Amino acid sequence: MNDSAASMLASAGHAFAHKIDKIDYSFDPGSLGQSAGAAGKIQVGEKCWRASVFPFLLNDGQEGFLFLPEAEDILKLVDFDTFLNSIDAAIVITDQNGMLEHINDSLSRLLGVGVREWVGRNVQECIDQKVLTDSVSLKVLRAKKPISMNVSYGAGVTIHYKSVPIMDGHGEVRKVISTGRDVTRLINLEKDLSSSETLKDQYYQRLNTLEVLLGGERIVYSSEPMRKVVQVAIKAGKFDTPVFLWGESGVGKEMAARLIHQSGIRSPGPFVGVNCSAVPSELLESEFFGYADGAFTGARKGGQKGLFDEAEGGTLFLDEITELSLTMQSKLLRVIQEHEFMRVGGRKSIRTDARIIASTNLSWEELTEGSGFRRDLFYRLSVIPIQIPPLRDRRDDILPLIRFFLKTLNQKYKTNIKLAHSLLPRLYNYAWPGNVRELKNVIERLIVVAGADEVGEEELELLNQLDVVKPSDLKEDVSVNRLMPLQEAREKLEQILFKRAYQEGGSIEKAAELLQINPSTIYRKIKKGRLQPP
Repeated sequence: MNDSAASMLASAGHAFAHKIDKIDYSFDPGSLGQSAGAAGKIQVGEKCWRASVFPFLLNDGQEGFLFLPEAEDILKLVDFDTFLNSIDAAIVITDQNGMLEHINDSLSRLLGVGVREWVGRNVQECIDQKVLTDSVSLKVLRAKKPISMNVSYGAGVTIHYKSVPIMDGHGEVRKVISTGRDVTRLINLEKDLSSSETLKDQYYQRLNTLEVLLGGERIVYSSEPMRKVVQVAIKAGKFDTPVFLWGESGVGKEMAARLIHQSGIRSPGPFVGVNCSAVPSELLESEFFGYADGAFTGARKGGQKGLFDEAEGGTLFLDEITELSLTMQSKLLRVIQEHEFMRVGGRKSIRTDARIIASTNLSWEELTEGSGFRRDLFYRLSVIPIQIPPLRDRRDDILPLIRFFLKTLNQKYKTNIKLAHSLLPRLYNYAWPGNVRELKNVIERLIVVAGADEVGEEELELLNQLDVVKPSDLKEDVSVNRLMPLQEAREKLEQILFKRAYQEGGSIEKAAELLQINPSTIYRKIKKGRLQPP
């Protein structure tokens, strides 16, 4: 073979001469015929060239064939520069010394500057003069093998090059051909994704900081209404004034009371909680104030201390205080006013230093319409009233609570159960009449009935527990109460729609699909602060 043929075969992985059937496995002398210039081909690996085949006799009299591979027709029709410039990809050709021989127009368009003047310059000199920052061609010349890498330019463009060496018959590099494509957008998307992952990590860290430790319990929240509740509760803890907690059953009134106790000056003292509706009315007075020795038949010798004694120096939490009888309300009012009480059967007043926190699950209307609760006692107790909203009115807390309960209950039962994403919209849209207590019970039941590591619709239907609230049943998200700049209104609407889409889809990708936009748009808006992380 001549040098051109050797170079052709070397580029296909055959740098040295072999038998023709070792190079072209499809070689069949019988199919070539004996006519001069018969049309044929030579196939090396995955590469195939057209060729004219001429039979002839070798010196030893054996029959042989001369292969003359044909050039591609396109190269006969156009000059080399025109051919390279017609390709919509960056193409750079260097010689064996690293000299730039060809640069097509596509690279100029990608970089936004003229680069044809680089032709004739050595790549290493361009790097030394800071014209280029790196070169894949030089790496190929040194390694003598194909290399792929990204090269970034000062114009802010990143191009992914795939460079291959063209070898001669002696295994030396004669040319390096590099083809490149613009991956700037992909790189930016990766950066946006990385930023979004960082934001997500920051979001989870923020959630962790929003978990207020209360002994073995936690208040987990993310919503603005609960942020205000916690803010007021912590401030109330700094003072000894009575606090009255409002809220439906299961919203976490006792945990709010514990937060008030532990965030204030009485945190070293005891926290004593009592459900007033669970104590028989005939035992209320002795439970609260204790009794003296011999106060009644069967009384313990030496008497018995009451709840006010146990809460001395700390906090006494009276849950469901509206269940107290009028007689007990009168006695409690005196204790609050005079800071002293008298034991059942006793004749001596005892000073008390216990802070009172009371709660009820009644609404204001229920409290004032025939509940039998004394107004003067209510006003004494509600120096600082705190309304804890139901879970349906602070839906931003639902997903953080689900994650928290999954984590703690999995630890409790030594399981690793996960919730299918399809369940999240149903759990989010449910009205939760039992509030946080009901949510915890549902998560615990799902873990118990789980037949695999992930629970889904089947387990939820098995509970026969939840009815999905249709979107039309939810409170309208969009309302206009005042004039505002159009851009501000647009950003508020974007946040509302993104929040709803994320709640229904369970992920940014699903939210983007529901909103019919690219996920990168959401990531970019989050990065710029125009959307809050989910």
